[in-house]
Amino acid sequence: MYLRTLASLALLLALPACSYLPSVGSISISSKAETAASVNEFRATHGLKPLRSDPNLTRLAAAHAADMARRNSLDHDGFMERRGPAGARAENVAYGCSDVPCVTKMWINSSGHRANMLRTEVTAYGLASAVAPNGRRYWALELGE
Repeated sequence: MYLRTLASLALLLALPACSYLPSVGSISISSKAETAASVNEFRATHGLKPLRSDPNLTRLAAAHAADMARRNSLDHDGFMERRGPAGARAENVAYGCSDVPCVTKMWINSSGHRANMLRTEVTAYGLASAVAPNGRRYWALELGE
């Protein structure tokens, strides 16, 4: 299973121009339309501009979601060392939801995650999820400029 996850991640990282992949092994990249319908609608209700999908942030989100699923651990490990220097300015993580509207609602109902999605200086996002061997889906939303 570990090798399959690594192979899936390697394939995902080899396709940087793709902004939508329904699933690659246990990694899922959310479509621009699906995310826009959730995160950007929420931002619009607060008078904020929509975020654009960013392939670099999407790769960062996919790698972190896969890492959390591999370790079966919800955390921000590596944000300051890897994802921050690579362009992420804020990060939301979650587990348990099966789709984007569910995880967006979860983040909206959490003050810290909500504040990240309402940051005025962010202009781009990357969103991905990965499924752990126990079936738990982990999500990562990377926000940047």
